[in-house]
Amino acid sequence: MAKLKIRKEILWTLLIVVLIAAVIIPIIIVYAEAEQDSGNRIACFPLMEIDNDQTLDSAFCQSKGCIYDDAGENVKCYLPLDGSKSYGYQHNSTVNAGDGTYIEHQLQRRQDTPSLYGGDYEKVKFKVTFYGDKMLRFTFYQDGSSIENNQPPVGLNLPIPTAPSDTSDYIVKISDSIEGGPFDFVIRRRSTDQIILDTKLGGLTIAKQFLMISFALPSEHLYGIGENTHDSFAHNMNYKMHPIFARDQPPGDGEMNLYGSHPFYMVSEDDGSSHGVFLFNSHAIDVTTLPYPGLTYRTIGGGLDFFVFLGPKPEDVVKQYTGVIGRTMMPAYWSLGFQISRYGYTGTNDIREVVERTHNAGIPQDVQYADIDHMDNQADFTLGPTFLDLPEFVKEQAVGGLRFIPILDPAINTEKTNIDYPTHTNAMLAGAYITWFNDTLQPNSDCSAFPEDCQPLDNVMLGYVWPDGRTAFPDFFKNETQVWWKKEMKTFHDLLPYDGIWIDMNEPAAFDTNKEKPFNYPPDKHPWNLICPVNEWDDPPYITLSASRSDTNRLSDKTICMVGRQGQNDEHLHYAVHNLYGWSQTKPTYEGLQAATGKRGVVITRSTFPSSGKHAGHWLGDNTSRWKDLHSSIIGSLEFNLFGIPYIGADICGFFVNSTEQLCERWMELGAFYPFARNHNSLGTDPQDPAIWPSVASASRTALNIRYRLLPYLYTLFYHSHTYGSTVVRPLYHEYPTDVRAKSIDGQFLWGPALLISPVLTENTTQLGAYLPADTWYDYYTGKKEETSGTDVTWNTPLDKINLHVRGGYILPQQLEALNTKLSRQNNFTMVVALNSDKAAAGDLFWDDGETIDTISTKQYHYIRFSYTETIVNGVVSNKTTSLHT
Repeated sequence: MAKLKIRKEILWTLLIVVLIAAVIIPIIIVYAEAEQDSGNRIACFPLMEIDNDQTLDSAFCQSKGCIYDDAGENVKCYLPLDGSKSYGYQHNSTVNAGDGTYIEHQLQRRQDTPSLYGGDYEKVKFKVTFYGDKMLRFTFYQDGSSIENNQPPVGLNLPIPTAPSDTSDYIVKISDSIEGGPFDFVIRRRSTDQIILDTKLGGLTIAKQFLMISFALPSEHLYGIGENTHDSFAHNMNYKMHPIFARDQPPGDGEMNLYGSHPFYMVSEDDGSSHGVFLFNSHAIDVTTLPYPGLTYRTIGGGLDFFVFLGPKPEDVVKQYTGVIGRTMMPAYWSLGFQISRYGYTGTNDIREVVERTHNAGIPQDVQYADIDHMDNQADFTLGPTFLDLPEFVKEQAVGGLRFIPILDPAINTEKTNIDYPTHTNAMLAGAYITWFNDTLQPNSDCSAFPEDCQPLDNVMLGYVWPDGRTAFPDFFKNETQVWWKKEMKTFHDLLPYDGIWIDMNEPAAFDTNKEKPFNYPPDKHPWNLICPVNEWDDPPYITLSASRSDTNRLSDKTICMVGRQGQNDEHLHYAVHNLYGWSQTKPTYEGLQAATGKRGVVITRSTFPSSGKHAGHWLGDNTSRWKDLHSSIIGSLEFNLFGIPYIGADICGFFVNSTEQLCERWMELGAFYPFARNHNSLGTDPQDPAIWPSVASASRTALNIRYRLLPYLYTLFYHSHTYGSTVVRPLYHEYPTDVRAKSIDGQFLWGPALLISPVLTENTTQLGAYLPADTWYDYYTGKKEETSGTDVTWNTPLDKINLHVRGGYILPQQLEALNTKLSRQNNFTMVVALNSDKAAAGDLFWDDGETIDTISTKQYHYIRFSYTETIVNGVVSNKTTSLHT
């Protein structure tokens, strides 16, 4: 019996050892043993890694169920590589739609999945919706909720769900749907079996304030994701994190979030096919590239709601994307002319001098701006003492064809006392402002007892921007606010007959929030500022890269508190719709402009979101007068064409610091080929309008005369963008998708398919190294055919020249140039006919009066198609309802 007892004890001991080995050893392998970095690591705490936080050590990392690699160069603490088995969700059940339009899965959080930031949902739904053969949507959301509950309040143009055919462009493969099986899915291109995206990298997290997903991608040729700074158009895939959160942040160095939110990317696959992916989410987002190649998305709310566009041509992808978010507005013809602005005019006389010297230098100009200098102490809809004669100047110049655009900021002065200010009074009567979430979160209203952070205007949230008083922020989600705003615009137009509107600071910006006082606060007043209370919305568990790089490590840095209440029925937290503030202001501004002027006009906005292009263009913000920013302006312009906002440009010659003569000369040459061409600079810098330097004036005159000559072609490109969704400015690979070299080019670009622009982007350079894709090309200046293509080339490029080449096979409509478009539209048309190897060419022209609203829907236009074969030019005219020379 003793021997038997000993044997039993030995057996039990062996069994326990085996069980321990079976349970513990895998855990040691998964959670403790670092593997070689294959470019697919998903960081558990990326912000701690970026900040080199010393508390992120092996013990902390492994306590969260993650692997620690002290030798890791980019990621030290990361999720188990086989995420589908150790992290994420598993299947519970599957529902297939009877008509084949969707598949829905019930998912259960895996029991061994650690919680990285808390609040994880145990049950989640995953739904794939099919929209025919070239588009699909996949969404994760909390069980018991709905897709709609997680959506931004932005309307999309969605087609009716349609089951894909047997020859659709894509195949969706979802992992074993047996109950309890690990969950992942892959989308492949049917024709090549190429992965479009694959979630086997792991990391799926669905929590109250933290959502994460990772994709493997088919190629490292990744474009888009904005608005943030990128050193190249094709992304650096080496674990670069890009924050997406609208903030008053000028472009600089590193991966910085800027003014808008555009979670859309495009990938060029190895065979030249392209696809695009759009995350429909308005919360703060961080996107990290993976060398694998892949991407990791992290966001702090909403849903993981993705649309996939299968192309397969790059231009097809943009058309499909803009078909969902909305096509771009059709700009007024005059808005394609050259424009001048600056922050720092001291009065109307300064503006008059700029206009006169530009005209005297023979430089075309269509638009003159006024920045906040024209206001009375920076208060919207007012004129300062030295600008009281501005209305007469604007009327005087309008006779000759010069248009005028003033600036408007959203923040309204609530304490203006030097003049009657009905704008604020009317806003209060309309209930137009953003308010505090509740009394508990609102700071005390008694400024005698709490002078440093009091909020004395009822429940209105107050901050500080440019005006000399506390400011309130209109809530443009409210109908009453939109009506109030449009009325103020009309009243102001009755005083100052503007032609367009420039809206700025609409992230919204608020200066130095959470600090003792704003940088520009009156020194004779007791320090005061907007101080956001500590709460789960201003201080979420995952604070995002944008907040971690701010001075206060809070989302509300440089903006208002996330606990603002917005919406027609107070249904939105600012936390959820912050990235939509500029978007929400743009539509009523565009409508107000057209109601006030009776014309098409144009709106320029700083903060944007998908579909902003329906109502406005964009400029790339407060750049710096340096050669790097000259190059970056091309990257930004290409990206915003992907984002559906083709009316785009940068501040020519740079906004901050003084420009040099050579830089401004090169920048004016490049800027002549921005869709939105405006020279603008900052307060305290030297004037840089092009007539300041004789050399710059000469180069500007040459480049802008070419622009004006080509305006009919540019205007036609906008017609195609407005009606079909194509880009206006496009990268070379869009026309040469199988050309690997073209996929990395971002120092050259195309107007449409036919005009190649190759600027000099470095100082003291007159020999430009460039790339000429394999095709037939003609020098625009000489008409001479280039002898070689499909290779790198070197062109002699003196300071007064920008390289231009016309692609064979195309006809470009032109019109003789003049000092503005009112004059040039009266001139004769010409054509550039560039023959291809078959001795043929084709082109088209869209033409209307350039300023009437909705000429396309009312068919008040000409559309002419040209073709050339041998020695015959044919033209086909449609919708002939107006004269060609209006």
